[in-house]
Amino acid sequence: MGRDTGDLAYALKLLASGQSMADASREAGFQSRKVLAERIYDLAESMEPGKAEIAKAGARKAGAGKAGGDGAPKRTLSLIAYSDGASIGNPGEAGCGALLVDQSGQVLLEDYKYLGRATNNVAEYEGAILALELASRLGAKRLELRVDSDLLANQITGKYKVKSTNLAHLYESLKSMTKLFDDFSVVRVAREDNTQADRLANLAVSSRKRR
Repeated sequence: MGRDTGDLAYALKLLASGQSMADASREAGFQSRKVLAERIYDLAESMEPGKAEIAKAGARKAGAGKAGGDGAPKRTLSLIAYSDGASIGNPGEAGCGALLVDQSGQVLLEDYKYLGRATNNVAEYEGAILALELASRLGAKRLELRVDSDLLANQITGKYKVKSTNLAHLYESLKSMTKLFDDFSVVRVAREDNTQADRLANLAVSSRKRR
């Protein structure tokens, strides 16, 4: 195969901004999605294990690494998500935040969303849903969700029943999204271990912008 002239660094920036693999490969000057995928796999070989998983996940989105196909064998991407919600007044101005880290703790992606007027429990659920959306966007197949809400953690695991009508539809949406992953678990953590997601949730409230 001849050497392509695509700009790998630019392609990775496009992928991080949310562009599809097809658009990124075309705009960055690669001959095809497969060529971009091969370049990502080459890069991943020289990276630390956690970072390599992220790079190779992107390559799989481009069509490489599928079982029975060309390229490297299929690999499973395992990530950890943190989420939180905030409501000033409860109910009041609310927002949520979420971030994804690899197994070494490096932050890969974060986001927040303003929710308008909502309770803190609604904001907690919205944060968890946002976390799963981000994980799915990165191609994760195994996900551990870490939250500081007893109610949320115990309702997801089925220990607590969902009695609030305001939470029922959010619960159903969240449970449906867990099926996107081969393995999903939720862990309740102390608030001091969830400060980054808390910061994002409060940033969402202060920004008052729907994203």
